[in-house]
Amino acid sequence: MYFKRLTAATIAIAAATTGGSVLAQDEYCDAGARSDRATTPTRDFVDLGDGVVQHGRTGLQWSRCAIGQRFNAGGCDGAATVFFWDEARDAVDQLNATGELGGYTDWRLPTVEELRSIVEECREAPSINIEIFPDTPWSGFWSATLHDDGQRRVDDYEVEHVDEQARRGAHPEDGEEEDNGLVPLEAWFVGFFKGLEYPYNVESSYRVRAVRGN
Repeated sequence: MYFKRLTAATIAIAAATTGGSVLAQDEYCDAGARSDRATTPTRDFVDLGDGVVQHGRTGLQWSRCAIGQRFNAGGCDGAATVFFWDEARDAVDQLNATGELGGYTDWRLPTVEELRSIVEECREAPSINIEIFPDTPWSGFWSATLHDDGQRRVDDYEVEHVDEQARRGAHPEDGEEEDNGLVPLEAWFVGFFKGLEYPYNVESSYRVRAVRGN
C-alpha cells in the first residue's frame, strides 16, 4: 500500500482528508524523570485508524499495540507475545502475510534508533506515551539492529549481508560460534522501564512493535 511521509505542516490536513484525527495533547511528566518536558507529546502523532499512528517528527507509522495484542476502544487487549530475535522477524512476516494491521503488508522490525524515537523521556514505567501506545509492557522490545564488536551497529538484519564480526556478536567467548557463521549472537533492544537500549543474546525473549515507512 502506498506510503506518504507527512510533514509537520501537513499533519492536520492529512488527518482531515484521510479520516484520521489529531489526537489531544498530554503533557504529563513524572517527577525525577530524565526530562521535565514531553519528548513524544500526543500532538506529534496522527491517528490513522485501525491501531496505527504516524509520528510527525519522523514520518514513521507505528502499530499502537505490540504483537499479540489487539487495539480496541483506545486500549490494547491481551498480552504482548515474547519472541526470540529470529522469531520476532518471523512474527512481522506473518503480520504482513495476513494484512491484519491497517491492511498494510510492509511492516518491519524497527532499528534501535527508530525504537528510541518513541521513548518518552519525561516518564518511566513505562517510558512511552501511553495515550498513543496504551498498555505497553515495561520490558524490552526487539530491534532489527545487530550488535557488532562494540564499535558500531548493523541495521541490516539479513545476516548474510553483514560482516563476520556482526555474525559473531560482541562476546563470542560467551558461547561457541555457529558452524555456518550466519547466526548473530546479539541484537539491540529498548527497554521501556526507563527507555534505555542494550545489546543482548538473540535467544532472549522480548516483545515486538512493528513499524513501516522511510
